[in-house]
Amino acid sequence: MSALSFGKTLPLILLLGACAESTAAPGAASVPRPVLDEDDLWAMIPAEADLVLWVDMAKLRASPWTRESFTKVAGDASAAESGFDQIRDLDRMVFAKVPSLRDGASVLVAQGKIDRDRMAKAFARAGGANEKSVYRGAEVLLRGEEALAFVGKRTVVSGLTVAVRAAIDCNFGVARAFETESWFQRMQTDLLRGKDAASLVTALYVRLQPATREALMREMGEGATLEDFAARIDLGDELDVSTIGVVRTEAEARDLAGRLTERIRDASVRPIVAAFGFASVLNSVHFQAKENRVHGTLHISQKERAEIAERMAAVADLMAKMRRNEAKRPP
Repeated sequence: MSALSFGKTLPLILLLGACAESTAAPGAASVPRPVLDEDDLWAMIPAEADLVLWVDMAKLRASPWTRESFTKVAGDASAAESGFDQIRDLDRMVFAKVPSLRDGASVLVAQGKIDRDRMAKAFARAGGANEKSVYRGAEVLLRGEEALAFVGKRTVVSGLTVAVRAAIDCNFGVARAFETESWFQRMQTDLLRGKDAASLVTALYVRLQPATREALMREMGEGATLEDFAARIDLGDELDVSTIGVVRTEAEARDLAGRLTERIRDASVRPIVAAFGFASVLNSVHFQAKENRVHGTLHISQKERAEIAERMAAVADLMAKMRRNEAKRPP
């Protein structure tokens, strides 16, 4: 499974480089940094990543907000392509874009039930024979410019070979990891403040590049001054979404918060929004400027959960039908 194919089959990214050079020769024997367990997925993401998405699939499978939707889309064509079912087999994953490695480079670090033989066969079927190698103790399968690496018993890394090796370098402790970046630490601290870590199901961190700002301006008419963005979704009995946008000045933050509030207000009165019953959801969205940051919140109560979950399940059912119809089409 490549990081690209994952992005196509699991559209969780809603918004929106290489590691520092190794001091050891590639593949050379070296003593890895001490790691408490295999769960430190952040340590495998290169420091220069400019978009990082973290998802707790196990919590999403169990949450009353999403479990019906997950049941409907489970077992789709992605299982045959990747060698495991992304819905059923994954527990957690981190997807990252690292354009400084190469234009369009990305890496996926996934943890869960890993069947090496089945994944190796699926990897080969997707593009021919696999070339096997070992990199810093990790078993690596190569297919053209893509790689699939097994790190430990429950973790797999996939993407372009250069990105996979960079991730292994970070995990080995010979290159800087994303978790050491000061901008990420600041954003993560703000997102965690006053929140229960047990309810966190997904988090997104973006350091905007010029091309990203241009795209936001082109598509949304906003984002010209946006420098960093972070968001998290919490699913307990209730649903909470928190976002933070960093701009250059306090005045820009106030202006952006005001414009976003107006956009939400305008959208909430559109007939199509009312027809789908989303007006109340939009009315619970709030933006507030604080220093050079814009904080956004969305809250949906447990009382509204059944209706929202039903709509999500209907969308998931439609997606599953579309995949089945696509699979029946002749090549």
